[in-house]
Amino acid sequence: MRPARHCSGLVLASLLLGLLLPACASPAAAAELAPTLSVQTIRGSRIAFQNGLPVPTFSYQPRRRLDLSGRWRVQSMPMDNDLSLASRPNALKRIVAGAAGREQPTYDDTGWSTIDVPGSYNPPPAAPGNGAWYRKDFDVPPDWQNQTITLKFGAVNYIADVWLNGRYLGYHEGGSTPFAFDVTDAVVPDEVNSIAVRVDNPPWGTRQDIVPWGLTDWWNYGGLTQPVWMEATPSVYAVRADVVPHLDGADIAITLHQRGGDPTPVQVGLDILPATVDPTNLTNPDPASLIPAGALPLASQRVNGGQLGHDATIAVHAAFSLTNADLWTPQSPALYVLQVQVFWQERRVDQIFETFGLRRIAVAATSPRLLLNGDPVAYAGVALHDERVYPAVKGQPRGGPVVTPDDILILLDKARATNIQLIRADHHPANPLLLMLADRLGYAIWEEIPLYHYTPATFAIAMDRGIPQQMLSEMDLRDMNHPAVLFHGLANESTGGIERERALAALHNLDRSIDGTRLTGQAAYGSQPDDTSSRPLDVAGYTTYYGVFYGPDAAPGTVHAIQVAHATFPKKPILIVEYGRWSDSVVDEEEQRRILADTYKAAAPYLDTDDGGFLGATIWWTLDDYWTQRPGVKIEHFGLYKPNGDARPAGLQAAALFSGGAGQGAQQRIQSKATGQPRQSAEQGVRFLGYLAYALSVALAIPAIILLGLLLVRRPRRPAAVS
Repeated sequence: MRPARHCSGLVLASLLLGLLLPACASPAAAAELAPTLSVQTIRGSRIAFQNGLPVPTFSYQPRRRLDLSGRWRVQSMPMDNDLSLASRPNALKRIVAGAAGREQPTYDDTGWSTIDVPGSYNPPPAAPGNGAWYRKDFDVPPDWQNQTITLKFGAVNYIADVWLNGRYLGYHEGGSTPFAFDVTDAVVPDEVNSIAVRVDNPPWGTRQDIVPWGLTDWWNYGGLTQPVWMEATPSVYAVRADVVPHLDGADIAITLHQRGGDPTPVQVGLDILPATVDPTNLTNPDPASLIPAGALPLASQRVNGGQLGHDATIAVHAAFSLTNADLWTPQSPALYVLQVQVFWQERRVDQIFETFGLRRIAVAATSPRLLLNGDPVAYAGVALHDERVYPAVKGQPRGGPVVTPDDILILLDKARATNIQLIRADHHPANPLLLMLADRLGYAIWEEIPLYHYTPATFAIAMDRGIPQQMLSEMDLRDMNHPAVLFHGLANESTGGIERERALAALHNLDRSIDGTRLTGQAAYGSQPDDTSSRPLDVAGYTTYYGVFYGPDAAPGTVHAIQVAHATFPKKPILIVEYGRWSDSVVDEEEQRRILADTYKAAAPYLDTDDGGFLGATIWWTLDDYWTQRPGVKIEHFGLYKPNGDARPAGLQAAALFSGGAGQGAQQRIQSKATGQPRQSAEQGVRFLGYLAYALSVALAIPAIILLGLLLVRRPRRPAAVS
């Protein structure tokens, strides 16, 4: 077993903490803060709304853009967590009173310290807890006059209340997913504008009604952890474009919005263009940068959107057939670029670009095997924390959220050297920079929402509040067009039988209604391989620490667990989503290497790339060491690499055992190709059938009416009665 100072750090000890914490997690007032995301059905299409506007794309767009990253004023201070989680109609006056003018543009913040955004106000080893006020003054260009302006946040951990020029915009709860506000009426072009954000990050383990709720094995970075920016568009604009990929085409839904204005007819032009990734554009966030010079569309379509009303939102649907198309895989990550143009009165008023890939992840119909594009796959993977590791500081991980593509590339270079194919992206929605590079370089991704060590009681509290549902919806909407994301994890090492299964079923169904192009799973305890709570999910995932936290030893324990899991779910692929061991010293390094080798070798005969196989992945925990807030533990040394970048023996062992082949996209310089043409989308088909049914009914009704009339006219009269 691990030394005593670490026993509170992981797995079974975490479970005990999770069971004990409800006794101490008792806030003065239960959270009443409502989710801000909802779904409306408009013209038969389901459209997500948040803060009064349709949920936009958060990918980079070549529009008028004002990047608000850089230096902000910050003042860290204790926050009233109960007040932060109170219903805003009841709490806003008290929040403003407590702000003491901090939300106003005239407030004097010159005595505050400065901080980089994106970033965190509490990097390790700073004490966790507290909240912070953020403020920034910025100029808005004069040509933004008469534009529709949207303020976008990549992520704020954990509760954000936002003011612009003293006007309250709204709030958001959830630490890893994006949100936006319409700020058209609050912005003053050609003037200095002021933004203020109140951030509260309630300490984990102090209350049961936040997500996550208890102690975790990663650092709780508070603040504006991802970028903040503004975009300006005309009043009629494209909100987002969602691509559902097929192996022979794509279905596309474009959301359009008009802010104000009279009802107007709109048209949408769609072009699918080839893409190529090379070292010169690998880290360029602009999707248009992937289009080769002089490239022509592979397929085009013009769609009539009909009337777009005053302050209205509609969805326009299109579909393409693509033959001889390049499919996305980690070994050959072919991408395409979708260009969407919005036309009003035959004039282009807006455009957006999105990258996407053609791929299909599925479970075989006749066996419990993972299929990517119809071929069996079994991935060797590794977990990453969203944390800067390099360059090390005094032999420790650097710390702080990942904020640049170079931060990610350092990690992915290590993954490629270790022959990794799949990345488990932390215990919360992945950093968008990781997803961008995974798409382009070629890595499969498992990302999840932070239902971490949940219990029957905390499942009920969280699901009743609706925050996990909002987090999953926001993750799905943000990451819809990333082909690298193959799996959505819905919980990690949680307890409860029917309570957990019901929560997982509800989340699985929600995921299907929004996305449906990924497989769902959870990370269940491998010490309980007969756990049946994965029944509603597509795959059965387990964390397996045999020979580390429980017996028997790695090889026999892993084999037994795999066999029991397969017997429990004979029709589902089994995934080892976590196995590993710490290496606190040179003495531990050999044991860490042995655990990796014995576990992987024991699992290898069951990989579903072999006949009769059913094991779809084995994921080592973790690539690098990382900061933790667990009692008695400062840094978790589970990494295949040391903080200085040197591989441990386990890292060298992994490179020798794993087959690799992923992460080569920039060197391959793939230029995607296809022959394409528009086809009738499913929605258009349904509409066509409706029209056809109507036409047929009319066509049949007319002669029926005529015939009936003739019969009535020619009906013989009854003879008069004879007296």
